[in-house]
Order: sequence, then C-alpha cells, then structure tokens
Amino acid sequence: MNYNELKTLVQDARTTRRFKKDSSVSFEDLREILDLARITSSAKNVQPIKYILVTKEEDVLKLSTTAAWAAHLKEWDQSEDERPSAFILMLNDRMIDGFPMFDAGASFTAISLAAKAKGLSTCPMASINKELCKELFVIPDSFDVMIGIALGVGVEKVELVDAKNGDTNYYRLEDQTHCVPKRTLDQIIIGEY
Repeated sequence: MNYNELKTLVQDARTTRRFKKDSSVSFEDLREILDLARITSSAKNVQPIKYILVTKEEDVLKLSTTAAWAAHLKEWDQSEDERPSAFILMLNDRMIDGFPMFDAGASFTAISLAAKAKGLSTCPMASINKELCKELFVIPDSFDVMIGIALGVGVEKVELVDAKNGDTNYYRLEDQTHCVPKRTLDQIIIGEY
C-alpha cells in the first residue's frame, strides 16, 4: 500500500450513523478486525483493552436504542431502518496498570480501518449505556466499559470540510450529506523547529 492508498482509506473510514437494513456482520469478521487491533501499539505493552463482540439482534437493538446518536444533530434520531448490525464493546481491564486512553485510540483506529477494508463502517460511541452493557453481558467490576463501536454496512454520504471559525460541530446539508469539519493542517501544527 502506498501513501495515497492509505490516505484514501483513512479519509473513507468516517464515522457513520446510518447503516444498511438487514445486513449482517459475522463473528469471523469481528474477530479478524480485532486480530489487527490486538497488535497495535500499547503503552508499556501491557495491553489493558479487552472486547465483547455483539451480533445477537436483540442485544444490538437494546444497545442502539439506549445510546445517544449524533449529539450535534438536534433534529435527527436514528430510525429503525438505520440501525447497525453489530457492536464491539471496548473495555479497560483495571487490574492492568496501563494507559487505556492511548491504547483505546490506537485500537479504535485499527478497528475503523480494518472494518472499512472489509466494506463496513463504524461509529464509536462514548454514549453507550454502560450500565446496560454490564447487565446484558455480566461484566466484572474490574472492567470499565469505555466505548461501544457500532458496525454495519454504511449508507451515509460523509464529506470532510474545513472548519470555519473554529467550529468543528458536524452538520447535515439539505440532501442529508453528513459534513464533518476538520481543522486545517496549519491550524493543528503549532510549531516547526
């Protein structure tokens, strides 16, 4: 893979909130995706991140309907026809003394890119109902639910745009294109020495 192919993959691996109805994601696909995530960098290489894979339709529905989708879109809510096909729950094992925020970022990046390479889209959700997760999946107290990652075949048109006046809130155009403002390269580099 050359740089331009990687750049295209990263640009195409956008968060999606609308998924194709009646599509499925297999445990095999989820396991292959996590097999890449598990070999990403880990602070101190202690690997505190663990996962729960969810494909059972009733559990996916419970997670989908109790999460807050697209906080910046006040006039939109995910319809039944737009629900994901699966979830990956990302957990921090507190029995391992690591830096879970670093590991979670590295892991999610790999998950997002691997999913896109398989024709799937993702949506990381800090708003996942963590108490419901503990209830549904009998998660021990030594684990914290960090995020839920919704997965499925994306049907949303997403466009990257330059942030204007520091405003990075995403929005939708009249044709329902989902616009994601990004700071420019000059705005994020604060020094070159």
